[in-house]
This record gives sequence, C-alpha cells and structure tokens, in this order.
Amino acid sequence: MGSLLPNTRRSSLFAPLLSIILFCCLIGLTSASSSLEIRHEHHDEDVGPYEQNFTNDEEIDTVLKWHIGIQMFCWGLLFPLGMILGLVRSRFHAPLQALGCILTLLPGNFLGHHHGGRSFHSTAHSHFASYMWWYLVLQTGFGVFLKLHVMEGTRVRRAVVLAHGVVGKSFPVVGWVQMIFGGIAALGFCFGEHFGQCLAHFIMGSAFIGYAVILLIMLRLGAGWLARRKCSQEYIDSWVIMVWGIVNTFTEHDFFRKSNHWSHKDMQHVSLGVLWWAGGALGIFLGRHGKRNVVPGVIIAMTGYAMSAHAQSLEFSTTIHKLFGFSLMAAGSARVIEICFVLNDSPSPSPSSSTPTRAFQHLPPYLLVLSGLTFLSATEEQMQWVAGSGMDATTYANILFSGAFVIYLVAVALVEGYEWGARPQEEKEGDVERAEGGGGGRTIWGIPVPSVVGGMGLFPGAGRSLNGRERGEEMRQYESVAMEPTTTSGTRSSHSPPDSGFGEGRVRLDSMQEDGDRRVFDLGEEDEDEGDDKYWEEREAGRR
Repeated sequence: MGSLLPNTRRSSLFAPLLSIILFCCLIGLTSASSSLEIRHEHHDEDVGPYEQNFTNDEEIDTVLKWHIGIQMFCWGLLFPLGMILGLVRSRFHAPLQALGCILTLLPGNFLGHHHGGRSFHSTAHSHFASYMWWYLVLQTGFGVFLKLHVMEGTRVRRAVVLAHGVVGKSFPVVGWVQMIFGGIAALGFCFGEHFGQCLAHFIMGSAFIGYAVILLIMLRLGAGWLARRKCSQEYIDSWVIMVWGIVNTFTEHDFFRKSNHWSHKDMQHVSLGVLWWAGGALGIFLGRHGKRNVVPGVIIAMTGYAMSAHAQSLEFSTTIHKLFGFSLMAAGSARVIEICFVLNDSPSPSPSSSTPTRAFQHLPPYLLVLSGLTFLSATEEQMQWVAGSGMDATTYANILFSGAFVIYLVAVALVEGYEWGARPQEEKEGDVERAEGGGGGRTIWGIPVPSVVGGMGLFPGAGRSLNGRERGEEMRQYESVAMEPTTTSGTRSSHSPPDSGFGEGRVRLDSMQEDGDRRVFDLGEEDEDEGDDKYWEEREAGRR
C-alpha cells in the first residue's frame, strides 16, 4: 500500500497542474485571436444597411470550409457530448472539453481569419465570436478553480459550482446561436429591410426545435420530475403558449401607435397571437393537478393550418410554407394521438426494460424538429436564392427531411448517452451472449460484441465499465430487486411471496431514477466528482 502513495499523489497533482496550464494557454489564445481579428481588417468594416454582406463575389474557399466544418463539429457535437459526460460525472469530461477548446481556438479560429475567397463585412457572427472566447475562458476558469479544491465549504465555492453547471449546460444553446449566425454570414442574408423577417423566422424556428428537444428530454428523463411536482407536460406547455401569444398579439402590429393600416400579414399574425393566449389559458385550466389534455397539440395543429395557407410572393416559397404548415399539423395531431390513444391520458412512464418508450412517441418531436428547420429555411432571401439556383421544391424538402433526421439523431444520442452513463443496466444480454460462446459478456451501446473483437481488449468485460471502474459495487444495488411479476402500479403481485423483497427493490430503483433526472433538471451541480472511485464509494455508502 505504501508503494502506491507516490503514484496517488502524483496523479492528484497532475490534474490541477494540467488545468492551470490549459487555462493559461486559453487566455493566451484568446488574446491572440483578438489580435488576429484586428489584423483581419475586412471583418471590422461596417457599411450600414446593405443587401448582402460580401466585400466581393468570390466563392467560399477550402480554408473557410474547414473552419465551418471544425466549428460545427466542436459546437454541435463535441461540447454537448462533454456536457453529458459532466452530468454523469465521467472522468473523460475534462479531457473532452479541453480537446474541444483546443480545436475551436487553434484550427477553428485561425482558419476563420486566414481564408481567401469570399470576404465579409462585420456581422453578428464575428461579434458574437469575440464574446464566445471569453465565455470559454470563464468556464475553464471555473473548472480550474474546482479542480484546485480551494475554499472548500464556502459560499464562494458553492457559487462557482452553480455557475459552472449553468454555463456548462448552456453550451448547446450558445453553439446553436453561433451556427445560425454563421449561416447568415456565409450567405449574406438578413440585412437592411430583411432583418425583421429573418429575426421572426430564426426565433420561431429555433423555438420549435427547442420545444422538440425538451419533449424528448421529458419523454426519456422527465417522468420522475413531473411526478414529484404533480404536474403534466401540457400544463407547462400551455403556460409557454399563453405568454408567447400575449407577446405576439401586441408586437406583430404596433398597438401603441395610432395606425389604421392593417396588412393581411398583420391580421394573420395577431390572430395567431390571440389563438395562442386563448388556447393556452384553456390548457392551463384543464391541466391542473397533473391532468393530461390535448389543447397544446390542437393549438400546434391549428397554427399549422394557418401557416399552410400563408400566401407568399414566390410560388416556391408558398410550397415550402405549406410543408411547414403540414408538418405542424402532423406534429399536433400526433401529439393528440399519443396522449389519448398511446398513453390513454396517463403520464409517460420512465423508460425501463418493462416499460420501454413507445415507438410512436418519437414522432411528435421529430415532426417539430422538421417544422422548425423548415421555418428556419423559409425566409424571403433564402427562397429567392434557392429558386434562382434551379432547385425544385421536392429536392429542397428532401434536404430539410434529412437535416431534421440528423438533428434528432444527435439529440436522441445525447439523451441516451446520459441514460447509459447515469443508470448502468444489468448485463443480461451480455450473459446470454457469453453462454452461447460470444464475446465474454462484452457489450457496446447494448449490442453484444463478437468474441473475436471482444478478445482484442477494445471493449470492457462484464466486470468493468468503459471508464475503467469496477462494476461490482455499482451492480450490487440491483441484487435486491426480486424477479417476480409486478403490476404497473408498483404493488406486489398476487402470487408473489410476502418476503420476496419486491418493495425494497422498487424503492431503490425509484431512488436511482430520481437521482438521475435531478442532475438533468437542476441548474447547478450539487455534488462534485473527484474523477476517481472515491465519488462512487461515497454514493454507495449513502444509499446503504
């Protein structure tokens, strides 16, 4: 045991030292990026309202394409995955976030300021990028402070823990906004008189996609959170719809100025606002005490009908707006069917081996993603640009369908990654596969690994997890769960023996479920993981 102490001390000193070095490098890179922006003069030109933000008509060159690809990979996949690893207290959280910072600052930022081809004036994308570097520095500073383990038990440390959690969970939102700004800058849209219309399309489209992601999270992780608050998903949805409807009613046409002119768009948009706050109020009233209701789904379908009949100046634009309306109508109808016929007015159960997520329940979120992406891609300038390129509406629709699949795939993968990391499952599939001469109980993403691949040591065996921890202690908590038939209400089966231990196992599994979803819905991190086995031993001791 004594021979192990020096290695332990070296490993405990290595993480804070590496964090300090990374923090200093990050500050240096941020200062360098600021100087690069100063040298990259055409990014600082501001010529006021204009139809496009290009200083020349050249094509986007290869260097700029690499910049776009690297940044989309970092902010669309790498940082969100690092956020998930942080939520499940994985030891790979800090290395992955450090890799993301290095990629986004070195090749990503450098290529963005050393490209040829098309040049740009000052845009929201370039301005927001300067804030994002300090955003990364702030989050890295929080991480370094926590790794140094100073000021333990003080209010300052608790505040830093909370701030680190809030900033970390905002990474997907910040990355999405910057990617939207990047698309606008690359195509030269949304300037001059087009600014207001772009703002409406991008806000509403992003809101639909965000709503879809929230529905997915509540579907897979939010059952316990809603049950503890005796609240239904429709009750929350109705509040958001009502508040948004009130804002929309008084902003689409300026009621605070005397104006007798009402365009047909003013009438349509204001009437939609009235529909939302009136229907939202009804949904709030019907959704009291955790009751399910169909009002939010009906409002979404009605909004889709209105948008499908929204007249446009271009026939191409009219067709795409019809696709947007039809997608919304399908999403609202699917939501009503899910509540009334799939769930029979009952809350969505927590996914498990006995009550898996229904396949139909993935349809409403996907259709909402499709609706949001379609609305994002239907501004006047975009429609003129696509129609002028010779692309027909069917091809454009296929691109939107594919993009919606990719976005929903990333969202589902992240949510399931959190489930996999937060609640380890019994390796029943691995045991069966091992009995049949398979890969020794090795599985990856729930798929048995063949013995030839498993024998290479690329995947952990049945006794170890992917992060190297022994699973014996983690899996012992499942041993008290009796393998007896149960009812959906959680009561003992009529033919189960009195001493089957069913009640104790049920309480323990419920406790694990609550611990998992609380980490998703709480803003900050209530406890800290040192990155070693001590954290898991303390959790197991607490359960006993």
